Amino acid sequence: MLNTRMQHRLVAALLIATLSGGCTTLMEKHGKGLGTPFAGTREMDCNFAMALYVFPIGLLALPFIIIDIPLSLTADILLLPFDLASDNKPQRNPCKST
Repeated sequence: MLNTRMQHRLVAALLIATLSGGCTTLMEKHGKGLGTPFAGTREMDCNFAMALYVFPIGLLALPFIIIDIPLSLTADILLLPFDLASDNKPQRNPCKST
């Protein structure tokens, strides 16, 4: 059996692994492909909406969402030349939380 301290560490590790699902930019580029400049930064409002939609649990994800803002902006800037050179047309799908 696991002692209490080990159980807390296991729960914390699983929570961190679950909440750090990835950079918004990489998720957007994987789903839509290149061609949408600043796609990750544009989707930040959906991240905040989802955190508030699943209210008690979503508040745990809020620090990770806030940390993701500058990281996604940096990734968007690094991928900007590839987005501009791509032939894909940008499509914006508003997030739906209902």
